[in-house]
Amino acid sequence: MQFPASKNAKAPLLNWDVFSTRYNALLGEAIKYHETVLAIKNIAKANKWSKLQLKEAIENSSKYVIVITDSLQNISFTCHNFEGMTGYNFEEAKGRNPKFLQGEGTNRGNTSLIKKSLANNGMAEVILENYRKNGEPYLCNVIIKPIISITNKLVNYIAYEQEIAA
Repeated sequence: MQFPASKNAKAPLLNWDVFSTRYNALLGEAIKYHETVLAIKNIAKANKWSKLQLKEAIENSSKYVIVITDSLQNISFTCHNFEGMTGYNFEEAKGRNPKFLQGEGTNRGNTSLIKKSLANNGMAEVILENYRKNGEPYLCNVIIKPIISITNKLVNYIAYEQEIAA
């Protein structure tokens, strides 16, 4: 049986490799997103985050590079796209203060604003000039929020970061 040709008919997929490559890339991204969500859920459970804090972190995990520190501001988690933005993998960043990404061009007024806001358990949003592992500077919009547990204790900080064009 043969169907009549339509003006809107699309040609059949002739090259499986094109489809397969795109499919594998999408599948890889989905797996990384799933791993990020699971890691955030585990951190939230261990530190007794509120449901609202967890929901916000998960919702932002597809839009931002996420960095979570402990209460002393030592990195305890970075999502998979942190390495793409900074050049540092999680193992290189783990246990370090995020200040290690700053350098000579970083605006000290903005870093002072972060310090003051966090000292008062407040949120800070600034644009910082940070530096990649190879020394290349980049501008980054950074939103940092303290995570106060359901037991009313400061347990983590979460940063939502996004590289911006100069």
